[in-house]
Amino acid sequence: MSTVTEKRNLEQELQEAFYKRGLDKYLSNELALEAFIKKGLPSSKNEEYKFTPITRILEKSLGFGIIDTNQRISIPSQVIPDLKCNVIAFLNGKFSPQQSTILDNDLELQTGSDEAPSPDSDPFDLLNQAFASEIIQITIASRKAIEHPIAIVYYFDSSEFVFSNPRWRCKVGSQSTASLVEYVQCAGETKYFNNKQSSIEIGENSHVEFTVIQNGSKTDLQTNNTRIHVSSNSTVSCFTFTFEGQLIRNNLSVIVDGQGIDANLHGLYLISNNTIADNHTVVDHRKPNSNSNELYKGVMDGKSKGVFNGKIYVRPQAQKTNAFQSNRNILLSESATVNTKPQLEIWADDVKCSHGCTTGQLDEEAMFYLRSRGISKEMARGMMLYAFAAQTLSSMKNETIRNYVDGLISEELQKNF
Repeated sequence: MSTVTEKRNLEQELQEAFYKRGLDKYLSNELALEAFIKKGLPSSKNEEYKFTPITRILEKSLGFGIIDTNQRISIPSQVIPDLKCNVIAFLNGKFSPQQSTILDNDLELQTGSDEAPSPDSDPFDLLNQAFASEIIQITIASRKAIEHPIAIVYYFDSSEFVFSNPRWRCKVGSQSTASLVEYVQCAGETKYFNNKQSSIEIGENSHVEFTVIQNGSKTDLQTNNTRIHVSSNSTVSCFTFTFEGQLIRNNLSVIVDGQGIDANLHGLYLISNNTIADNHTVVDHRKPNSNSNELYKGVMDGKSKGVFNGKIYVRPQAQKTNAFQSNRNILLSESATVNTKPQLEIWADDVKCSHGCTTGQLDEEAMFYLRSRGISKEMARGMMLYAFAAQTLSSMKNETIRNYVDGLISEELQKNF
């Protein structure tokens, strides 16, 4: 006798959880919920989520228990070994002042107010805005150099499923520099859905490096909506590294809204087993005389799936734009898959733009060359995969973070590849 499992009405459950948590007392949250319900959770018919069955996975696992965020848990004093940093901690989705540490006096931290939701937003951005009870505002004044990196750390420790909606924004004044790094730490067998939203506003003549390290538990569910607005004569370098998890979706938008800007986007998804890593990027050139360079690489083994959808917009007034995009993938098993779609939309005529993607296996000629020099097949394979993956690190300026990620790449290759 077969058992019929009733399909969950997840949108209705989300509404009930919203009112149970008392979030209807905030007008912006209620408006965001209304916009989210109107848009609905994405299905396979949604072009932006065509290859990522996130709603189906959430229907199987999402829970709404009320989590005690005042509990005391053991948090390492250093997030990344040898890295002395400012720590902005979220415990089970809620900002934790007790677990946070500010080392730089020029770094201001406070709770901010939200803006009205945009109906055009990604559905998970709207969901975050509906369930976020606070926004953490990070402010760096003009002409300030933040000495220590700013680590935004998401800690999970609970016997219940954690539905987490952290929301933060960072404003960097003109002629300032800062390095930010995002990281997840999970205790024991905690299961969670980390639905994060963040924004970074970069003033003129400033320089920001933003690194995201995704190496949580095997059941890790993440959606990351990040929007970066860049002003004239500034530089932004974004690095996204995905190693572990069940499903990770990254939406990264960079608005190039000035002249003399350099925007660099680098990503690596080094995944195995059944992990799904989905990267959607947008680089929007709105003003003339700026550059963007985008390189995403993927190595997939087992039954893992990689997705890359990169869009570059060059507006009519954005003459003299240089924009380059590349996505390269290596499939190590017959069961691994990748779906890639680089796109250019150009309304200006005096530009230099290119995009492309490659998907294949390891180079047999290079493998033969290494084997002919007395190198074993396993070592030759590891050397080639490391060289392929480590290229995404080459322009990272923070040496400690670079060395840490380099170690994660080596460790992941030894463990799963």
